[in-house]
Amino acid sequence: RIVQFTVEELIVERFAAAAEPFGISEKDARRGIMPDDADYWRRCLAILRDLKIVDPACGSGAFLFQAYDVLESRYHEVLGHLEQLGEPDARRLAAQVPTFILRENLYGVDLSPEAVEITQLALWIRSASPGQLLERLSENIVHGNSLVHDPAVHPAGFDWRQRFPAVFSPLPSDGRGAGGEGGQHRHGLREPGFDCVIGNPPWERMKLQEREFFSLPAPEIATATNAAKRRQLVAKLQSDDPALHQRYQEALAAADSLLTYCRASGQYPLTGKGDINTYAVFAELASQLVAANGRVGLLVPSGIASDMTTKDFFASIAESKRLVRLYDFENKKNFFPEVHASFKFCIFNFGGEQAFTPHADFVFFAHRVEELEDRKRHVPLSGADIRLLNPNTRTCPIFRTRRDAEITKAIYRRVPVLIDAGRKGPTGNPWGIQFKRMFDQTNDAELFRDAEALKADGFKLKGNRWIKGKSVFVPLYEAKMFRPYDHRFGDVFEDASNWINQGQTREATVVQHQNPEYVVQPRWWIDENSVRDVFPESLPPAFLAFRDITRATDTRTFLAAMIPSFGAINTAPLIHSVTMSPRAMCCLLGCLNSLPLDFVAKQKAGHIHMNFFIVEQLPIPSPDAYEKRCPWDRRATLERWISQRVLKLTCTAEDMLPLAEACGFTEGSFQAEYGGRLNKWDEAQRAELMAELDAAFFHLYGIARDDAEYILSTFKGIHDEQSLFGGARSIAQTILRKYDEMASPDQ
Repeated sequence: RIVQFTVEELIVERFAAAAEPFGISEKDARRGIMPDDADYWRRCLAILRDLKIVDPACGSGAFLFQAYDVLESRYHEVLGHLEQLGEPDARRLAAQVPTFILRENLYGVDLSPEAVEITQLALWIRSASPGQLLERLSENIVHGNSLVHDPAVHPAGFDWRQRFPAVFSPLPSDGRGAGGEGGQHRHGLREPGFDCVIGNPPWERMKLQEREFFSLPAPEIATATNAAKRRQLVAKLQSDDPALHQRYQEALAAADSLLTYCRASGQYPLTGKGDINTYAVFAELASQLVAANGRVGLLVPSGIASDMTTKDFFASIAESKRLVRLYDFENKKNFFPEVHASFKFCIFNFGGEQAFTPHADFVFFAHRVEELEDRKRHVPLSGADIRLLNPNTRTCPIFRTRRDAEITKAIYRRVPVLIDAGRKGPTGNPWGIQFKRMFDQTNDAELFRDAEALKADGFKLKGNRWIKGKSVFVPLYEAKMFRPYDHRFGDVFEDASNWINQGQTREATVVQHQNPEYVVQPRWWIDENSVRDVFPESLPPAFLAFRDITRATDTRTFLAAMIPSFGAINTAPLIHSVTMSPRAMCCLLGCLNSLPLDFVAKQKAGHIHMNFFIVEQLPIPSPDAYEKRCPWDRRATLERWISQRVLKLTCTAEDMLPLAEACGFTEGSFQAEYGGRLNKWDEAQRAELMAELDAAFFHLYGIARDDAEYILSTFKGIHDEQSLFGGARSIAQTILRKYDEMASPDQ
């Protein structure tokens, strides 16, 4: 489809523009009504011969082959009309079509000399043209490093404009056709640049990935249980296997050199930043290579539209109205068998600097190409829509249906984002939020200690802390250890045989949850002084943490909980505020764990990480909203009503006593034992409380009942009847029942 959306559509567009001087409207021409005039078809022939199409990472030439087929068909269509209209040279020109395509239309570059040779040979065979010399193809299909323009950085680097002067410094028109049609000619010159840039560039991080590099030559390094051990093993290679160590150093230097070039050369100002992925830089290269009225069609990961490192590039395309379409696919049907089934990629189609489309066309979560035919799946979005939904980054949301888009846009018109970077004063961050990644699993690995090492050093385990004299090591929380309102979801243990996901979870039982003394055990601990270094002012009574690892296809996308004030690694980032009270933070937690918020979060999670830039652009009622009286219970403020329920769900164990005390919470069921500061884990009560909170936030977001019912229908696992509610009701039905009760509190 990429060649169809790029090459074929551009030809249709230019043929239609060429028809207007002959009395045929562009609309009619696009429907196939063409002038019966030899001059018109001569212009169409000139349009075809002027087309310059390139794949800057052509591999074995798959996209160039498809372009060849489209061009061949169009050439013969044009020449067939000319022959019918008595053009004497039509048959002679038809015999030259392979030459036109191979010497005038198609271009390709690849870093692999072998791939270039395969492409040249295959296209030569495909042309089946007498007198077509294979060596002539080497002028257009060449070996080179498309991304690097400086041979000093990479020996295959080259300057595109010098390598293809006919494309970027075109000569005056040779009389093959009139100027002006389709915008590709001006004053007898074709536009500089390629008319079409197509392809499937490499999807790989430029930074050398140690696990991948060592997976075959040294699997013991690839499967090391943490980054600190891996670094120790790599260092040992210098004496144990000098040759492998040398190869590693060379690969590391090559990767670093390319990274430095992309970041510092100024060639890629929009994508040459952060943890660069090759596909993103290729996309920016394509935008530089394409002619002003040309078109780009690439197959790239969907992160091109949703990742932080590509946000500036995507915004530059979307806000300038150059984006034509973005069709997002999930790899469920194994388009790419070696890639994970949840990985998402897209057809990314945009125009040159002067090619404008008012509303781009989006399709998300397609599993088969045939699903693109379903018009219900298509969602039109403008640059203004994208700014409304992601005002800070202008990245693309992800909608399954038009209704999802309309509900989400309506929410954003009523409720502000958590942090509005466009505001310079304090109202841009009314919660006073600071995001914190306490400890990085890779960079801080040397600070981590496991139970075996601590025991060998003479520490004693008390609860889930290791103590020796005044030295205390506290747990390092991971995202695996908690779920919404549950900081004791499970222990984490290490499975060395599963080197991709070595940390496995052992879920806590109901009986363990009902024991207020029960604590979960991590796989790593850290010196409590290191935790205090992160919070030099004072430790809060509890941390509000959320799971960084997520997927929009999971039952829940945003999962948050209060956890004890211990350590936390990067998979459990913190939302911290020095200005908000603990009860206010409980209200924020209630909002983050609500189904209306989760519905919106699903539209934002383009990959497996719930990044800070996504969280800060979620719609969150401001703190002053909770100071108002509760509409369905006028005896309490919203803060009191919501926080009481959050505290009952959260304060179920002794390690949450600091939070209960900071909030003045005394309404828990453990009255005699803990003075009501803790609430016994009760599955039925918890289900009721969470249903009440979900219903409350549907009202706070201003969501009508039919839309609330629709939103609930998009969640899995909440529609089966539950005995917890004392009758034949599902979670979804219970939420709607609570919603109705809150809508009419006096009845």
